Amino acid sequence: MLTIDWFAERDPRSSTPAVVNINSGRDPSIPAVAQQLTDHLDHLEQDVFVRRSHDVAGRDAVLPPPFDDRLWNRPPLHGVVLRGELAEWSFDAIGWLAEVVADSAAQLDVRSPLVLTVTRTLATG
Repeated sequence: MLTIDWFAERDPRSSTPAVVNINSGRDPSIPAVAQQLTDHLDHLEQDVFVRRSHDVAGRDAVLPPPFDDRLWNRPPLHGVVLRGELAEWSFDAIGWLAEVVADSAAQLDVRSPLVLTVTRTLATG
């Protein structure tokens, strides 16, 4: 949250719809705190990621990691999918979001390794 000022000068037209998948693998800790996690993210004073909806997600909703998934608590069985607007499609915005999600999960006592996937989506409406 301390780097939120990085996004103060952005072009408001640069926001993009995005889907964020947070997965705790075999550990059901992320779905167990899904509502608390989304409530926490919603109450942060930020507009880098504005959540529109969320769903608890199982294996069918998850893209397989693009790496050897023996590095974490595989397979991706337990997750939460957040849908919303990302301030911009950049490594900075995605990295900021990953740090805020990780910190929020840690504050909720999630101790499992997580895989976070951010996907740009087409605007609807």
